[in-house]
Parts: sequence; C-alpha cells; structure tokens
Amino acid sequence: MSKILFNGLEEGGVYQMRTSEFKPIQNFNQILLDFDKMYESYQNAPSLFTVHGDDTINVIADTFTLNVRMDDIDFTDFDKLGENIEKLRQQLNQLQISSESTEIVIKMIENEDLSVTNIIQYIAQPGQSINIECTDTLYGNNNFELNS
Repeated sequence: MSKILFNGLEEGGVYQMRTSEFKPIQNFNQILLDFDKMYESYQNAPSLFTVHGDDTINVIADTFTLNVRMDDIDFTDFDKLGENIEKLRQQLNQLQISSESTEIVIKMIENEDLSVTNIIQYIAQPGQSINIECTDTLYGNNNFELNS
C-alpha cells in the first residue's frame, strides 16, 4: 500500500504524543490499524500507534500532527476539494481501509486539522477527560486535556 499519511512536523526533531489512560470504543483496534497502514514515519517508527492495555488503554503516537500527501490529489485546491475527497474515498475503499477510518481522515482534511488527537477523540468513549502529552525536541513540550 502506498502511504498517504506522514509526520506533519519538521524533520530533525523528535516527536511523540502520549495519552493518559482512557476507555476506548469497541472497534478501536481496527481504526488504529488502518491509520498504521496509511502512515509512514521519517523517525523509523514501525507504526503510528502503540497501545498499552485492554479495557482501558494508553496510546503513544509517533507524532502529534499529520500531513496528507497523494500523488494525484491536491488537497490545497479548495475549488476541487469535493472531487478530491471523492477520489480519496475511492482509493481508501480499494485499499480496504474501514469506512470509520476513511471518514476520520476526510473530516480531518475538511476541517484542516490533521492533529492525531482527532483520532484519539474518535476512539475514546464519550464523557472522558484524557491528558495529552506532546514531546517536541525542536519547539518544546506541552500537555493539555482532551474531552471526548
């Protein structure tokens, strides 16, 4: 499979996003596996996500923001965004990416927000507060609360 998701931060830094413990939705593993299939790291990480736990989980991500690149689709051409989203949907369907994961990617593109927290928010059961810690060796670390 040709990768379409990449670390959206500058090369040369070391990045990571880590969550506090939270309760995931039932099919969270499939969604994270789909994103792992679509992601390529320049930090030589084998996957986008590492998960610890079963009923409650902690998630570690290779980055905290993504970049979407496809050879034949320009997502910055807003006049053709609808057409390009449809091309993306068809390609992801051919690559057997789940409809849930496809919709997450599309919403991220449409909202111009490629933060990995969008994926975490989607896989978390509602009504939780999740602490997010971001490591960024170039610009400094930060943490914040994400409400699902």
